[in-house]
Amino acid sequence: MGAATRYRKKFLSEHPKCAFCGGNADAKTIEHCPPRAMFQFREWPEGFEFPACENCNLGTDNEDLLVAMLARIDPFEEKGDKDGKQVGLMRAVNKQFPGLFEKMMPTASEARRQNRELGITPKDGRTHQEAGPLKVPEEFHRAVCIFARKLAKGIFYREAGFSFPNDGCLLLNWFTNADFMRDGKYTVFDLLKELSGDAPPLLRGGKFLNDQFEYKLSISPNKNVFVVQARFGNAFGFAVFGSTTPGTLETSIERLREQSQRDGPFAVLQSLTLGEARGKPSGAETSLEEIRQGCRVRQPPV
Repeated sequence: MGAATRYRKKFLSEHPKCAFCGGNADAKTIEHCPPRAMFQFREWPEGFEFPACENCNLGTDNEDLLVAMLARIDPFEEKGDKDGKQVGLMRAVNKQFPGLFEKMMPTASEARRQNRELGITPKDGRTHQEAGPLKVPEEFHRAVCIFARKLAKGIFYREAGFSFPNDGCLLLNWFTNADFMRDGKYTVFDLLKELSGDAPPLLRGGKFLNDQFEYKLSISPNKNVFVVQARFGNAFGFAVFGSTTPGTLETSIERLREQSQRDGPFAVLQSLTLGEARGKPSGAETSLEEIRQGCRVRQPPV
């Protein structure tokens, strides 16, 4: 028996249930989340391996491919392709999602308008389409929703020691680097900056990987309410608001939209009453500040 097989058997014996589907299914595989292809030279963070059933692991391969490519897009420092893998990822994406790159390209008029709003002036010899931000088709939104749901559940599993329940609620607000270019900040992160929590260093063999992926977890003492803030290089980021108790967050989505100053991309990742990726509840009883108060119990690491 090889070392990899021994490690797998030991890991699954210690984590027998899937971390992603409520802890009801037996874990048969080990899932790497974020996907390894997201990281340069396949140096992914240690400790981001989770027990998964085959459906949860193998059912998101295409979405993993999209978010891995998206995370490597870097308009500021051009760090996304140090290992030369970006072209291969793009070819794989084009094979699995024919026509996607055409959807990403704005029209000339769209590009001029966006560049005017963002203060971008094309360099000599470049068009507005070449210099400006790309469009984000629905395929990316779906992929980020699936990825955010899985990563939030994985981080919750690491912290709580049990799987996030199927009747819990997960809400997502995500954004791209275009938000930073327009506003000079990530609005959602700015609203949550005073929220205490843990933002651990992410390592592989002693090498820091926080420039490619970093996150902050804020969680209440009873592990009932939590917020995961995550950023992936200079490409995109998100905040996931979660509660294990049904009804705690469901009525807050409209107020969260108002307080984050965004209509979207905002999605319901999981809820028995709202459904996935939709929902406009009639009330707004839980505010972003109430979520902050529910989670403001952890002190940052020294």
